[in-house]
Amino acid sequence: MKVYLVRHGNTMFNQRGRVQGWCDSPLTEQGIQQAKHLSHYFESIPLAAGYHSGSERAADTLDLILQDREVPRKKEKRFKEVYFGEYEGELIRKIFPDGNVIQEEFYAHGGENRHDAAMRFLAAVKELEQKETGDILIVSHGSVIRQFFEEHSKAFYQKAQEQNLTRALVPNCSVSVFEINAGEVHVLQLPKIV
Repeated sequence: MKVYLVRHGNTMFNQRGRVQGWCDSPLTEQGIQQAKHLSHYFESIPLAAGYHSGSERAADTLDLILQDREVPRKKEKRFKEVYFGEYEGELIRKIFPDGNVIQEEFYAHGGENRHDAAMRFLAAVKELEQKETGDILIVSHGSVIRQFFEEHSKAFYQKAQEQNLTRALVPNCSVSVFEINAGEVHVLQLPKIV
């Protein structure tokens, strides 16, 4: 099964520099336009289903991509973003004034371990491999996508060691592609703007 993985469009919290994990904020006009642009990319790609994490920003992005296509749309909570604990909704510059984001700071304040988030994401994909009869689209979130690819691509892992900012590694409305076959992940395309 081929999986097209998209990060949601730009949101109000993205624009304001706030931590956005399990908390939510709406797409901005820029985010809406990003998702509409992707609708052209996906219009000729056959899809068995489209999945989102349950957050408003992911559901709206999926709807804008699929528009009036008759592709089943489904919610899968395991595709949600990493939980950032007490820092949910906080200004990033207040937590990390020097701009150097340290994951352990989130863990120390009740945040979810990124590896654990990637494992729940992978478990959901493995289940879908057994259920779906064709290729799928998933709209998810930057940090969980980042961790998923750090664990499944040496090239992405090396890039992540050099560039710490998730928004640079997994931009809003970037598209990634991987195959899952008998539970094994094979990365075809790392996150990029199309």
